[in-house]
Amino acid sequence: MKFLHHPQIDRLSIRLPGFFLRICLGLFCIGTARSWALPELQSNIDPPAIIIKLQPSAEITGSEIFLRDIAVVSAPQSISEKLLSLRIEKAPDPGMKQLLSKAKISAALSSLNDIQTETNLNGPEFIQIHRTCQTLEEEYVRQVLHNYIDQQINNSEFKIGVIKFHGKNRLPAGNLSAAVTRHTSDKLLGNVKFILSIQVDNQPNDPVSVSAWINRYEEVVVTKHELSKGSLIAEQDLHMRKRDISKTPENVCMHVDDAIGKRVRQNMRAETFLRSSMLETPPTIYKGDRVKIVAGNGLLLVSAKGLAQTDGHMNQPIKVQNINSKRNIIGRVVDHSTVEVNF
Repeated sequence: MKFLHHPQIDRLSIRLPGFFLRICLGLFCIGTARSWALPELQSNIDPPAIIIKLQPSAEITGSEIFLRDIAVVSAPQSISEKLLSLRIEKAPDPGMKQLLSKAKISAALSSLNDIQTETNLNGPEFIQIHRTCQTLEEEYVRQVLHNYIDQQINNSEFKIGVIKFHGKNRLPAGNLSAAVTRHTSDKLLGNVKFILSIQVDNQPNDPVSVSAWINRYEEVVVTKHELSKGSLIAEQDLHMRKRDISKTPENVCMHVDDAIGKRVRQNMRAETFLRSSMLETPPTIYKGDRVKIVAGNGLLLVSAKGLAQTDGHMNQPIKVQNINSKRNIIGRVVDHSTVEVNF
């Protein structure tokens, strides 16, 4: 086969490979330029909006409400941490509930001026907030009172009765401890009110008031047998017995010496505990006793026989009659047979 040669066609055929090479190089450069420009284009894209989804209800343990307690946040980590630690408002008292409005949360969010990203706040218009609490258990309080009373009365025998709480017994959740700071009864018996200081997680809380009936068992003076009104008490008439003194009057006799030599003012049965109001001190001189009347001024002392007209106690005034003159005079009892009269 014979090929015909044309000069222009021959020149074109020579230039075609170079032409296509230049086209390919141009396309490669354009693609490379676009790939280098891509990061710059991506840097101008706005970050995604922050999404905050509110929960319909939440339980709070602390005294403050934070966003982390009531919402789920979708945002970059640095922004998310700041949002979650945002304080909204004070929490209700332990054990109480309250409604938290979406508007209040939005107002708290608006205070974060350094966050410029668009924020979407989604969820209910109100959130039901409930603060958790704990109570003082009676057995724990009983142990606290027992330790305190035991120290105060030097390990004397006692028993704690019914414990009553006064006011609210709702405390914040956490590690709780209590201690008695004061009480209302000096003798720590009968119905006693105690004030307890409270700490939760080593932080002080409002004090709690409780009352309890304290039975105290002490040795008291008791009659061995029946005693008639007017009897003089001797040591053999009495003995000591342990009794619950929480319901006894305050004037109960705690020592035998408080009763020996006293006179009984009423009939008494055996095993009756003695009170000072049941006893009286017998007179030193009885009505009708013969006495010696003495009078003096330091230089002169005279005496006369007399007759007691009334009962008289030691160092107390008594009426006596001078047997010789039949004259009644007032003197002071000195002893069982002597009355002193001033000039």
